[in-house]
Amino acid sequence: MANLTTLVDADIAAISEIYGFEITRYQPIYGGDENSSFLLKTHDQEYVITFSEKRSFSEVEKMVLLLNHLTEHGYHTNRVIPGIHGSFIYEFLSKPMILKTWIPGETLRDTDQEDYRSIGQAIAQLHDIPPPDFLPREHSFGLRVMPDALDHKVDLEYEAWLADKIAFLNDNLPVGLPQALIHGDLFDDNIIYHKGQFQAIIDFGDASCYSRSYDLGSVLFGACMADGRLEIDRARGVLEGYQSQLKLESEERDAVQFFSVYAGAAISAWHYLHTYVRKPIETRLDKYKLAAARTDHLFKLPTEIFDSLLD
Repeated sequence: MANLTTLVDADIAAISEIYGFEITRYQPIYGGDENSSFLLKTHDQEYVITFSEKRSFSEVEKMVLLLNHLTEHGYHTNRVIPGIHGSFIYEFLSKPMILKTWIPGETLRDTDQEDYRSIGQAIAQLHDIPPPDFLPREHSFGLRVMPDALDHKVDLEYEAWLADKIAFLNDNLPVGLPQALIHGDLFDDNIIYHKGQFQAIIDFGDASCYSRSYDLGSVLFGACMADGRLEIDRARGVLEGYQSQLKLESEERDAVQFFSVYAGAAISAWHYLHTYVRKPIETRLDKYKLAAARTDHLFKLPTEIFDSLLD
């Protein structure tokens, strides 16, 4: 894990000069693994400023290009704000720093909601935007890097489970499915509501040009489960909302369950490697096991259940 950024009043004064406004209050936003973010308040506006703890300057440049691309196509998410000299990225405290608009509300992780159709509609709107050429053509924490979590001999039972899942995914990975600009990390902490109304999907750090069905599997795993089980009404709402905007091909429909397992195994491997093996985090030591259990639940569900969600 990265060493997270802290700010003092002198830093805030320097940031104020970069962007040309007076910051009246600031507070950290907790929960990021690869970034440090702060809510900045001026006399009449709110912003979020983000420091990249792991990504290089060039990687953050691509993130800015993507967010600007989404803005140009009318997609509602955080918009990047330039400084007074026109730059979107600054090096501050030896880290890339960007300022974005603040979307008020709470994450889906922090509050129960009834409207899941809007999530599916927002995913479809994203998939309808032409993917820029600079996007990677593979998932950032997917099959290419999942084997990095093997052979550490820390939890032998888990590593055997993960090796089995990686083999299953490689043997059954669908090919030739329609590609799109996908979010790649559609978990409940990246979905914002305000007063019961869906607001936006945020945090596009793992976006890529990849199979549309991956995002649908990801959101089922990451935002449509409770107590380790798939919530049918939530899942149906997302998929109905999506297909009200974009129709899935039959091969894509058949792949949704596969990609829900893929998304679950991938995040489980990430947590095992980064929050358990390499640098244990006391509050997250069981994250990989919980994700593995949820993955197995989705893996074992009858295919008829997924078929019924897409009818």
